[in-house]
Amino acid sequence: MPNKVTQEYYLLVHGVYPKSFPNNVTIIHQPSNISLSNVSSSGKDRNNCMNDGKSSIQLLSNLVFRSEIINYLGFILRSKSIFYCSVPKVATRTFLKFITYLHIHDDLIPLLTHNSTLSNWNFQRKLNPFDFNDINQILSSPMKNSSQPSTFDSVSILKLLSSRLTNFNNINVTDFDIWSIYQRKNFPLTRPQTLSDVSLLFSSNFTRAIFVRHPLERLASAYVDKIASLTNEPFSLYDTIRREICRKYSSLYLTGTQRNYYIYHTQIAKNDTEPCHNVVPKFEHFIDYIMSNSIIDDVHWYPYSKLCYACLFKYNFIGKYETIEQDLARLLSKFGLESKHWNNENYFRTGKTKEYYKSIYANLNDQLLCNLKNVYEDDFTLFDYKMEDYLTNKNHISCSPAHKRQLTDSIYKN
Repeated sequence: MPNKVTQEYYLLVHGVYPKSFPNNVTIIHQPSNISLSNVSSSGKDRNNCMNDGKSSIQLLSNLVFRSEIINYLGFILRSKSIFYCSVPKVATRTFLKFITYLHIHDDLIPLLTHNSTLSNWNFQRKLNPFDFNDINQILSSPMKNSSQPSTFDSVSILKLLSSRLTNFNNINVTDFDIWSIYQRKNFPLTRPQTLSDVSLLFSSNFTRAIFVRHPLERLASAYVDKIASLTNEPFSLYDTIRREICRKYSSLYLTGTQRNYYIYHTQIAKNDTEPCHNVVPKFEHFIDYIMSNSIIDDVHWYPYSKLCYACLFKYNFIGKYETIEQDLARLLSKFGLESKHWNNENYFRTGKTKEYYKSIYANLNDQLLCNLKNVYEDDFTLFDYKMEDYLTNKNHISCSPAHKRQLTDSIYKN
């Protein structure tokens, strides 16, 4: 049975798309010949992006109101007329701090103090614009002190959260998980499905923003963070994936005695210390695993051009992770925020260099490299990235059309 992402993917593949980015697009690094007409969508039926405004608005409306993915990754700021699609592994926590700050400062506090001039609010009267009890609990968790506001003083709670977000140098902020707010649906009005009219997204003053990253660096970063770190909770999603990869390639990681463990333990209890519990699988085995088990299963390595529906939303502000400080400063300036007030020179740095990420790909064979080239083809094409930039031992890799068809059928056969 296809999962939600699969269904939405096929909706996109068989839908109608705009032909290219609009003329007023702000692409920080303008590539040569960037055009969505060159995009090939995976699947047996391939459609180029076509320019049909009426049909694309209808498809956009269906997507915005029904898609769990776009309402998980997408954020609306009515006061600033912005739609932002948060690409996982592209500084999403950083951007969510700005999104949350602006939503509190310009949307919620004016709304709660009856000074809001916002239009097109589309929510039931019974719906709280945010869950102040839940947020107060979240705020109280990392740092308890006597200055915590009353549970029922919603504006004070919002102001406290806002002050926490603006102080990047406060050590306690590092303990504050911004994603927890959105995973618990504390700010429902940031979600695209609360729009009264999705055509507002294409009004002349609306910014549709996305920040992207070299697909192979993003994938390697996801591997390092989610699979190779051994910091995930035991038997959590990524710890489970790591153990499954170890078991799949057990002959390369375990002794014969250790492998026998799985003969006698067909079901692994969560309190068991199995042989794979502290094994870090190699990158090539991770790649082979996610390819054979559908790359669409996780947003951290699913192609972001499809996660964020690049053809359909026609983003008019595109920044890049590679120059994120400058690009973010430009976006903040667009919203009237001074980047110097938010600056932390180490905030965007992971401690890993491009050369480090390139080295991770050194042991991948041609088949795996072709798999990656085909899966991330649209990400490469749309945002002017080259796969060869991350190949240490090859200047070029040639992949046959037959290989691409075989990969497509394997990944999307479910």
